[in-house]
Amino acid sequence: MNSNKSFTYEGKQLHKGRYYLGKILSTSKKNFDKIKNIEFRNLEKFIETNKLSKQGERFIIYTSQTETKVQAIIAIPLKNCPELDLSPKLVCNYFPKQDVIGVTYKEHLSNREEGWKILDKELIKLNKKIFNAPFEVLWVDSSQTKDSSKWITSLYYPIK
Repeated sequence: MNSNKSFTYEGKQLHKGRYYLGKILSTSKKNFDKIKNIEFRNLEKFIETNKLSKQGERFIIYTSQTETKVQAIIAIPLKNCPELDLSPKLVCNYFPKQDVIGVTYKEHLSNREEGWKILDKELIKLNKKIFNAPFEVLWVDSSQTKDSSKWITSLYYPIK
């Protein structure tokens, strides 16, 4: 495990696949965390209303990023994807089992870019390529504790 400031490189791991309920977002990077938190609360309400079974930690699948914009799916793992009446921006899908490299950050994640840069360097060292959408797992976040010093987030690159 290598450390770079507040990030800890976790190396190669196997990410277990899982079903998820997600919301497709497209927003400015500046507003991403605020919008993400609102939409996670909306997903929680949908899950509760439809009596679905959560299984695992919240995560974010990054489908596209530029300097100013983020397109992502914010997701809450479920035991399965039953037949649901979903609005156009909601999805229930399976995120595949895959090899990944990851970095973990403790406390409030204010600079994801630093974590992605660490993973970029490790990809080159390992001579690997990203083969699926990068993602972030919120192991401990604001939904579990308001104390941001206890938050734990991991960023992952699926590799091939």
